[in-house]
Amino acid sequence: MHTLRKIQVLLFALFAAFAVMAPAAAETYPTLTGRVVDAADILDQPTRSAIATILTSLEQKTTDQVVVATVTSLHGNSIEVYANRLFNRWALGQKEKNNGVLLLVAPSERKVRIEVGDGLEGTLTNQIAQEIIDGSLLPRFRAGDMAGGVAKGVDDIVAVLTGGLAAWKQRSARPQ
Repeated sequence: MHTLRKIQVLLFALFAAFAVMAPAAAETYPTLTGRVVDAADILDQPTRSAIATILTSLEQKTTDQVVVATVTSLHGNSIEVYANRLFNRWALGQKEKNNGVLLLVAPSERKVRIEVGDGLEGTLTNQIAQEIIDGSLLPRFRAGDMAGGVAKGVDDIVAVLTGGLAAWKQRSARPQ
């Protein structure tokens, strides 16, 4: 009887381990292939190229690494959880500076997030990131211009990272 109890405990432990691992295994993340990873296919090639050029230039000048990702699904996660996991999986930014930024768009779930590494949170604060989303990305998304929204969001992120808050506010106050 003692052996049967051990088998039951072992089977229960295995079942519990598989139950915990199954949701994690179901999550899929795109592969980091460049500064623009458009898995949801919402950006045309000229927009992808233009954004990649801007982000390459930014990284060469400042070492800040910004990546744009679009995904077909968040796999049941909140945008915050998925963005944080993708940011960490891709190890964005320099390890010693933690100066990465991820602009994540999940169009099928109508979600967008700007995930910022700790080293840039003093410059690109959560409040500013939300203002960029609300003022630059979402209005264009609602108008059916996904590519324009992503491009404007990238422009605003770069403006904040290179010119600081005052320059971005001055730039964002201009008519679009």
